[in-house]
Amino acid sequence: MKRRTGEEKAPEETGKQGIGHYIANIIGIVIIAVLLPIMVVNLTLITKSYTKPEKVPTVFGVAPLIVVSGSMHPTIMVDDLIFTKETDVNTLKVGDVIAFQPAGVTTVITHRITKVENEGGGLQFTTKGDANNAEDNDPVYPQQVVGRYIRRLPGVGKLAEFLQNPVGMIIFVAVPLILFVLYDMLRRFFYNKKHKDDVDAEREELERLRALAASLEQQGEEDIAAPAFVPAPSISTAYPPVEGEPAQPEADDPEGGEA
Repeated sequence: MKRRTGEEKAPEETGKQGIGHYIANIIGIVIIAVLLPIMVVNLTLITKSYTKPEKVPTVFGVAPLIVVSGSMHPTIMVDDLIFTKETDVNTLKVGDVIAFQPAGVTTVITHRITKVENEGGGLQFTTKGDANNAEDNDPVYPQQVVGRYIRRLPGVGKLAEFLQNPVGMIIFVAVPLILFVLYDMLRRFFYNKKHKDDVDAEREELERLRALAASLEQQGEEDIAAPAFVPAPSISTAYPPVEGEPAQPEADDPEGGEA
C-alpha cells in the first residue's frame, strides 16, 4: 500500500499544476514560433542591406516592402506591409502588379503593368498606379524589376518599420524571447529540485521502513524461544495384582497327575 506523506499534494492540485505547465509550454512555443522567425528575417534583411546596398534585400526571394504613398489605393494602402516575390520577367503580363527600382534611385515603386512591349529584342513594361490619372513616364526594364506583388498585411508597415531598427527588435523580439527562456530555465530548475526532494523523501521513508522491519525481526527472535524437549515418562508393562482378586488356578498337568 502506498504511504502518503504530509507534503504530498492532492491529485487535483497536481492536475492543476500539470495543466498550468502545459499552457505555459504552449504559450512559449507560440512565442518562439512567431518571434524567432521575425528576428531571423530582420537580421537577414539588415545584413543584406549593408552588404549589398544597391539591391533590395530579400529572404528566399521574397522582399517585404512598406508602403509610403497612396498611388495604388485602394488595392494597396499607406502603411501596409506588402510582399513581392522574384519571378521570371518573361511571364509577367498586363494586369500584374510589380515592384521595381528605377535607375539611379533607392526608392522601390509598386505599380500595375498596363503594357508589355518587346521592341528591338528588348523587353519593357509600361506601368501605372491605380490611383494615378496617367501612366508612368519611364518604362520599366527587366533588370529593374524586384518582384511580382503577391500579398499584403494591412496596417503592419509601421510596426515592421519599427522592428527594423535595433530598439524595436530589442523591445518586441529579443526581450520576449529572453524572458521566455529565463522562465523555462527557472521552471525546469524548480521542477528538478522538487523532483529531487521527493526522491530523497521517498528514499528516507524506505530506509525508515527497512530499519523498522529489521528491528521487529530482531525483537521477534529474542522474545520467541523454541520450547525445551521434555522426555515422555516410561510406562511399565508389568502391572501388580489387584487386591481381592482370586489367584488364577494353576494349569493342570497335561498328563493328568497331581503335583
